[in-house]
Amino acid sequence: MNAEELKLKIKEIFGEDIIFNKEFGELAGLIKNIDDNLISWCIQIKEGKIQPISKSILGDKIVFIRKIGSSERCLIIKIKNDGVKEVHLGNHKYYNEITQRLGLKQSSNKY
Repeated sequence: MNAEELKLKIKEIFGEDIIFNKEFGELAGLIKNIDDNLISWCIQIKEGKIQPISKSILGDKIVFIRKIGSSERCLIIKIKNDGVKEVHLGNHKYYNEITQRLGLKQSSNKY
């Protein structure tokens, strides 16, 4: 499945208003077993079967994170009551940057 097909599948699950990060297309091609690793996870989120990372510290944002493959991460950011708005694919560095910006973790850089 190529990146555009994956985007269409995700839009079928969450709706047409989804925003994808710019790295999504490049990293989508690296995911093996996309149906098992990403699509089924998205369906479970939609059905309310998966709990978000944090409910309290993000205000109106709810975040789901999953490791896909050896270094890729998928972050799904849901805005309360309006459904899922963003889907991000990224490497570990990107994951660290986003989770720090959202206030989910401290920097893992050592000085």
